[in-house]
Amino acid sequence: MRKSDFTINSIGDLFFELQSKLQFFERKFLKEYGIVDVTPNEVKVLYIIGISNIKSMSEIADKLKITHGTLSITVNSLVKKGYVIRTRNKQDRRIIILYLTKKSLSVIKHYGIFYYELINKLIQTIDKDKAMVLNEILVKLNNIIETNFYEGIEKYEEDNE
Repeated sequence: MRKSDFTINSIGDLFFELQSKLQFFERKFLKEYGIVDVTPNEVKVLYIIGISNIKSMSEIADKLKITHGTLSITVNSLVKKGYVIRTRNKQDRRIIILYLTKKSLSVIKHYGIFYYELINKLIQTIDKDKAMVLNEILVKLNNIIETNFYEGIEKYEEDNE
């Protein structure tokens, strides 16, 4: 195995592990504050509505890079649980606008604290130059993902095994 293959595999493994742990600890953190009836995906929808001026279903789906159908299922659940109010735009009835309820404010607050403390802890353990490099790496990773980098990658076919 080439050194670059080892590095790629190691980074891939760490990235997968990070995603898994983040979801686990998001749930655990929220549970400690008595927030047990929302999933991490639902929290992300609430958070996007809460921290931005984005209120329409279409804009939220675009921001989260999910389908309108997936968002509809999530929003239906949040409406039933009392976290979101869904209304139609008065000027254009096709546009669905989402509003947070008071109940959702605690979720957003604690989710924001979770991520702030996580990033703050990381920044405290590395020097300023490494923090800047990490920021650059994350910007580049986001840019790569947004360019549909996977187009053109040969599809794995089970028939060829």
